[in-house]
Amino acid sequence: LDYVIMEAVVSTQSTGKTDTVNLCFDHNKKRGDICGACKTDYEALLNMFKDLQHDGYACADLADSMNSTAQAWSVRYNCGHPEVKYLPVVSLAVGMLLLPITFYGGNRLITKYV
Repeated sequence: LDYVIMEAVVSTQSTGKTDTVNLCFDHNKKRGDICGACKTDYEALLNMFKDLQHDGYACADLADSMNSTAQAWSVRYNCGHPEVKYLPVVSLAVGMLLLPITFYGGNRLITKYV
């Protein structure tokens, strides 16, 4: 009985948070600032879902609702993807590739004159 009551409470809480996020999406569509305006609400919903999942209270309806919201957040509105900066990674890779060439080339020049 306690489990049933807990699931009802969880379902009500998650529905409220999901509705808040979806209303934020709808309200900010025209402004084009969904990612910034709805980030706090979305992260609160996501953290609540992760906690519920960890505690074993995430039913299939809740998981489906979260999947739909996450799909809208990441695919439809393209939020949640950190800006990737490739310059440090590419620079490090090129440096590592050039290191043996420089070492062996320099070694060859030095041994040629010795």
